[in-house]
Amino acid sequence: MPASSIPYVSNDRLKVFYSFVAFVAIAAGLALVKEMYLLALAPVALLGLLLIIRDYSLLYYAFWVTLPFSIEFYLGSFGTDLPTEPIMLALTCIGILLFLLKFKSISLSYIYHPISIFLFLHLIWLFFTSIFSQSPTVSYKFFLAKLWYVIPFFFLTFHFIKSSYSIEKITKLLSVFLGIAVAIVLTRHSMEGFTFDTSHQVVRPIFRNHVSYSAILVVVLPFIWAFYQNEKNVFIKRLLVGVIGLFVVGTYFSYTRAAQLSVVIAIGAYFIFKFRFAKIAVTASLIVAIIGSGYLMNNNKYLDFAPDFEKTVAHTKFDNLLEATYKMEDISTMERVYRWVAAAQMIEEKPFIGFGPGSFYFHYQKYTINSFETYVSDNPEKSGIHNYYLMTLVEQGILGLILFIGLVVSIVLYGERLYHELTNKRDKSYIMAATISTVVICALLIINDLIEVDKVGPFFFLNASLIVLFDLKNRGLILKGDT
Repeated sequence: MPASSIPYVSNDRLKVFYSFVAFVAIAAGLALVKEMYLLALAPVALLGLLLIIRDYSLLYYAFWVTLPFSIEFYLGSFGTDLPTEPIMLALTCIGILLFLLKFKSISLSYIYHPISIFLFLHLIWLFFTSIFSQSPTVSYKFFLAKLWYVIPFFFLTFHFIKSSYSIEKITKLLSVFLGIAVAIVLTRHSMEGFTFDTSHQVVRPIFRNHVSYSAILVVVLPFIWAFYQNEKNVFIKRLLVGVIGLFVVGTYFSYTRAAQLSVVIAIGAYFIFKFRFAKIAVTASLIVAIIGSGYLMNNNKYLDFAPDFEKTVAHTKFDNLLEATYKMEDISTMERVYRWVAAAQMIEEKPFIGFGPGSFYFHYQKYTINSFETYVSDNPEKSGIHNYYLMTLVEQGILGLILFIGLVVSIVLYGERLYHELTNKRDKSYIMAATISTVVICALLIINDLIEVDKVGPFFFLNASLIVLFDLKNRGLILKGDT
């Protein structure tokens, strides 16, 4: 190549290049000498930091790339999910800075939307109940953790998502990277013969357990379906059919009853929203919940469902588990009942303000009833109540539950209304996906505590944000370029 054709490289750029090479060499050397191999990733982290400074939206999309592979990590008593929680914390800081810097240009329409109002009230009451908590330190931590779900995925979504094509970008990332994670799990599970008793182990360390694994699959599925509906390329459509099939197979072999049922609920929810039955469905659900709760509480009727301690055991076959569930002999089901009964006692003591956010685990043992005890009631995993609605009632009181249910109902009802008001097919499909995804999350919450779990919680607030954003755009209250 002639010397004249070689591009000129400035001395400053060469200095930067050689400095980076030196940094890579030093990091690699220290990693080998100290046997701290994570140090070798320091140059990658530095490059990532420089890219993020140049375009911080990369961090938002990086979250969705890394989400399927986030791993629960403990340093002593401190637990976190890596790398997702540090990314969420960074996005929270970015969100606060953007709010301060662009305060004058932010449309108040975002704040005045009923969904936003319910979310604000939910957060305010969460903080208020933290003040009077029986475990204030725990409650304040819970409140702060809540903020790094709400700020990145509800408020920053207004800034980053400009159209349904932006949602599609997230869906594409999840299709690829979550698909890889599912393929890894299924491959490992196939080596174990797809047995029920190994379904919990094969998902680790990528997923905390088979519940979080199956939950993210059923929550994301509506978006994959929306992507499929809008894709024109035949080859990509075929790939998406494969991804959908992979997720369904993954859900089936997770052997998680709630997730499997959620697939059926998602299909039913589609027709409910399609034919405008959301108000009827919501009203019926609330009536059933109220009547059912009243029946169990009347004259302590729930005591009739106390299990036989000797018969309530773990099962190694899924068909045995299903049979044991309706016979009230499955240990996981009855352990939930054990904690729900304790929750009922706690509600009677503090019905209005609750015990404080995040405090259930620290106080429930003294309210338990021995006749509901199971072999795992010593709770070595330090897990919670396994019913988010009941947990909210115990920890935040009656008003806390009302505000949370109000938030959920507003998301569902506005989602249905918006679906029928929109004229753009692509927008309609993704709003339908967001609304169905919310319903799936609500179904999972009946026997799980998942809003503050990184594999599910972000989608709850993302769904709410998308419905607010597209509703405001549809009504002409914000322009496409507004932040």
